[in-house]
Amino acid sequence: MKRFDSQHYVPILRWKKAERTALARLYEADSGCITPMIEIVPENLIRKDPKGEIVNLSPEEAINKIVSQISKHWGSRQLYIDVGLLSPSALFFDGNHFLTMVSQHASTLGLSFIPVIRVAKDQTYNSAVKAVTLIHGQGACIRLTHEEIKQPELANKIDTLLAFLEISPENVDLMIDFQFVGQGLPTFKTIYKVLPHVDEWRNLIWAGGAFPEDLSKLKKNDIYWLPRNDWTSWREQIVRSQSGLRLPIFSDYTIQHPRYRDLTGRLMNISASIRYTSEKDWVIMRGESISAEGGPGTSQWPANAALLCEREEYCGDGFSYGDRYIKNESSAFDKPGNATTWLCAGINHHMTFAVRQLATLFDSSIVALSSS
Repeated sequence: MKRFDSQHYVPILRWKKAERTALARLYEADSGCITPMIEIVPENLIRKDPKGEIVNLSPEEAINKIVSQISKHWGSRQLYIDVGLLSPSALFFDGNHFLTMVSQHASTLGLSFIPVIRVAKDQTYNSAVKAVTLIHGQGACIRLTHEEIKQPELANKIDTLLAFLEISPENVDLMIDFQFVGQGLPTFKTIYKVLPHVDEWRNLIWAGGAFPEDLSKLKKNDIYWLPRNDWTSWREQIVRSQSGLRLPIFSDYTIQHPRYRDLTGRLMNISASIRYTSEKDWVIMRGESISAEGGPGTSQWPANAALLCEREEYCGDGFSYGDRYIKNESSAFDKPGNATTWLCAGINHHMTFAVRQLATLFDSSIVALSSS
């Protein structure tokens, strides 16, 4: 693996049905500019029986399911894999580490993983990452939080980790994950002052997300514009960057909140809302609960889609799979879709839009930002 081009994009995706389907349905020109970071979540370790009851998968079942899904939805293209959202008790089976077992099975199918590690992990986890780097030979990714960057001993911790992994910065991608991005972020120059090996890392990735935890604070049956602070704060620095300053790769959480909540087994009050990415904002077509007694139910999705298709922000049905889905569903009141299919459409559109924005910013010409 080599250094990414400036217009490369790293979306952070929880490995659920909407996310993996959105990834699989990217157009080829766009997927070639993406290396996703997939986060394995507790949901990946369970299934529902015919009665709807939750059943824990055996280690072999869970690993086979995850690896088969990756092979089906992303193929042999490179990706980052992060198991940091799983509980420590879920990471060991008969003395074997979950990450190592997943990687061993993936290698038999010709899949290529880059394991994600954090400086605060224990030696057992670090040993699993080291094993994965030997299996796949693609190096590793160190994922730092903003709080960790502030620690005075950060450089020593990173060098100690590199020494343990027996790997050099040239074979490591460093992600700075700010998680939720409000009004602004520190400058590249400020962060670089406390980071070791700034010019040596194979890839330097600047990650964050600005999408709210949910839409409950927005009045129902209205249209809203939520600022994409993650994108605009990164872009403004790129535009103003000084000559010779290393430009980090853009990464975000698409149209999801950056902090994960495990909602497995909980009843969800789902609203028929549409999340749609535009140049500086997310356009939110805010619906109401689909289960509200006497309410319009799932018919809100095609109704809101029809309104969205008339807006100037809509990119046209040829722009992405997600846009084609929105257009097709705008008149499909008999088959209005569900929360998963609409989230999939929004994520697919977002990833496509981000790739095209980066191409425009760096004067590349993949495809236009609008195909209408």
